[in-house]
Amino acid sequence: MKHVDFLYFNLYNYFYRTSQLRPSFNPRMQTMYLFSLGSGGWILLLESLYLHLVKHGRFASKGESTFFAVAIYMLTAVLFHYIFIFKDRDQKIFGKYERQSNKHPMRRWHFAISISVLFLPYVGLLALAIIFPRH
Repeated sequence: MKHVDFLYFNLYNYFYRTSQLRPSFNPRMQTMYLFSLGSGGWILLLESLYLHLVKHGRFASKGESTFFAVAIYMLTAVLFHYIFIFKDRDQKIFGKYERQSNKHPMRRWHFAISISVLFLPYVGLLALAIIFPRH
């Protein structure tokens, strides 16, 4: 759980610092929805790998797969909104790592790694679509 907290902190710290320099959307919401989008991508990648490698099948239609993807994204958004915003878990994470991060010289590198972890499943989904095209 420590790695997930640190990943969330890197995103939150970036959006928090950006919001101080220019007017922007609420950094808590930006972080939560970006984290939700990345987590939903990981769930969809694992589901896609399961369907391709274990079941050797696909969804019956594009509409069915779209409905499933939207349901996953909505479920993760509601779950993370409850965990991070409603329960103030993000404030606890921010307080825990803030002192360490301000002194750390590689905080931009940590932010780049955090963004990469969240968008890596979409690269995997794109690769699966190229390798196993729909007929």
